[in-house]
Amino acid sequence: MSVGPEYDPPRGGIAQVVYNYSRDVFPNNGFRYISNSCEGNRFKKICKLAMSLMRFVVALAFCRSVKLVHIHTASRFSFKRSSWFVSLAKLFRKKVVLHVHGGGFKDYYASHASLAKRTLDKCDMVAVLTDDWAQWFRTEVGVSRLEVVPNIIPVPAKCDNVITDDRFHVLFLGLINDPKGIFDLVNAIKDNEERLKGRFLLHIAGNGQVERLKNEIQEKQLDDLIKYEGWVDSSAKHNLLCHCDALILPSYTEGLPLSILEAMSYRKPVISTPVGGIPSMIDDGVNGFLVEPGDGSAFIEKIMYLLEHRDQSRSMGDVAYKKINKHFPQSVAAVLVDMYENLIK
Repeated sequence: MSVGPEYDPPRGGIAQVVYNYSRDVFPNNGFRYISNSCEGNRFKKICKLAMSLMRFVVALAFCRSVKLVHIHTASRFSFKRSSWFVSLAKLFRKKVVLHVHGGGFKDYYASHASLAKRTLDKCDMVAVLTDDWAQWFRTEVGVSRLEVVPNIIPVPAKCDNVITDDRFHVLFLGLINDPKGIFDLVNAIKDNEERLKGRFLLHIAGNGQVERLKNEIQEKQLDDLIKYEGWVDSSAKHNLLCHCDALILPSYTEGLPLSILEAMSYRKPVISTPVGGIPSMIDDGVNGFLVEPGDGSAFIEKIMYLLEHRDQSRSMGDVAYKKINKHFPQSVAAVLVDMYENLIK
């Protein structure tokens, strides 16, 4: 049985991972799941949590087939909420996998070490996204029972009838807020407006501080350089990934972003930052570029380089694709099944 946020439709990285599990790893109604969080106001979220705790206790008490619980978590209240489910699962003597996704967990641990360590020590296995994260948990937290479970992405559908023009199309997929660095990028585009005009278009897809983004685009008169695509479903995202020439993610903190993995699966070079697990996937100058967070000028220079070297940009995308196989469903499913079987034994 698995526990985590609502995932259909997926809104957010963890939800997307769970959605991919349900569709590509445990299809045909083989995915037993309890969602413990939702979108909405505080009252709705409290009701959702209370209901999920009751459902969880009933399942643990009466469903003898449940031998292992896989809990998906991040940091802050997500982790605190998950700690309750860990404790309940251990009370009923179930095996527990705590799957830590969030890139902000190091900061969270620094200020909540006691709760985090207590919870992690109760778990039979802690799943993390990269080898670097595993090393951190091992040395800084003292967790010995670790499994690296790569983030899962579907095998991309074929791109048909892609309409192109002379502009270099760059895609941002993610939450629209300051930690994602998107407003830094908007300011940098404004500073380089003359260099980019008629040659470049940034497509922004996601939710978050949407009105702020729209206001900045309008006030800075960047409608011909930035297009807000809204929150996109899987079909619209596929079209954007087919149409774009590169993906950009100027984040200050991350785990291992699905948007980067998805772009690589579509043979796109990536311009991002050396935070979280990103350096494990992006080799600077080989399949993309790594730029320090907040350095808007450097991001523009990397965009200009790819814009002016289209053949190399496509070659970098081909290199990116070769690195992505371990994130496809068949490979991730093998890791999960092996982990589950070893724990239940």
